[in-house]
Amino acid sequence: MSSSTKRIASFLIMAYAISWSIVGIGVALGTGPSQPLGYMLMAGLSMFGPALAAIIQQRLLDRAPWSGLGIHLKGVHWRQVAWTAVIGLSIIPLALLVAMGLGDGLGIEAFGHVSITQERLLTSIGEMMDGSGVKSNALATVLEGHHLPGALLLVGLALVTLLVACTVNLPVMMGEELGWRGYLFQATQHWSGARRVLFTGVVWGLWHAPLIAMGHNYPEHPIAGIGLMVVFCTLLALQFDRARLRSGTTWAAGLLHGCINGSAGGYVLFAWGGGSLVNSPVGLAGFIAIVLLGIAVLAFDRTYRNRFLKPTTDPVTVPPIGD
Repeated sequence: MSSSTKRIASFLIMAYAISWSIVGIGVALGTGPSQPLGYMLMAGLSMFGPALAAIIQQRLLDRAPWSGLGIHLKGVHWRQVAWTAVIGLSIIPLALLVAMGLGDGLGIEAFGHVSITQERLLTSIGEMMDGSGVKSNALATVLEGHHLPGALLLVGLALVTLLVACTVNLPVMMGEELGWRGYLFQATQHWSGARRVLFTGVVWGLWHAPLIAMGHNYPEHPIAGIGLMVVFCTLLALQFDRARLRSGTTWAAGLLHGCINGSAGGYVLFAWGGGSLVNSPVGLAGFIAIVLLGIAVLAFDRTYRNRFLKPTTDPVTVPPIGD
């Protein structure tokens, strides 16, 4: 086993051990999805496992500089960071359009229904509030007498998501990204992008296994959900790999992660019915949307396409030239 492989294995063992131990302690204390606050705290703390593992491996075991984790700001390609945000914010709207086209358009029942309208938004929020025992719908009161087009609703959702992604979400998302797109990216920088995306996607997806088994993301399919999460993360890994490589910083991956997580809940505001593994951002509709974005990136981003298809010896700390 080469020294590089040993370092990767060491990092992964620590990342899994830290995160899974936090979840294990939470379960032992009786924490689960039925206790929202405790569950959110447990899940949030577990997200810092990859970051802690990355810091321990990079600084204490490898005795390497902080710069290898990609958290510097010098030489960052801010235009690529902006494009990363655009890509992250486009996934949910694209998934909704996929479900709408295949469900309402072609009549495939599994894709359910989608209506990007103010009426559907208020209906969904009302149903959520009724389920929570809340009777007053403040948003309905504010919008009374007004009609907002669907496009404006999606833009509003995107702006709120971006604000949250750049503030509240970013530090938490870096708990994962400092590991996956920080240390692990650095350790595999000499691989082709395709090999790195496949490897990172699989280990990233499997890392979610304990929470998925508890019903996270796939509450009706906790076992099958583990495999589906691996597929989801592997498909998404291309966008994260591109964000890290083209921007020159791990912060871009953290921003992308925050945009995706922050906007995912917006899907249910406009979609209903169908199969739970199909009409969902982490189901087939989301998979198709992510594949379409991946094809677009590889088609239009020649710089990344070249790095995706072949190994490289270029140092990862130098942002790629050209937009």
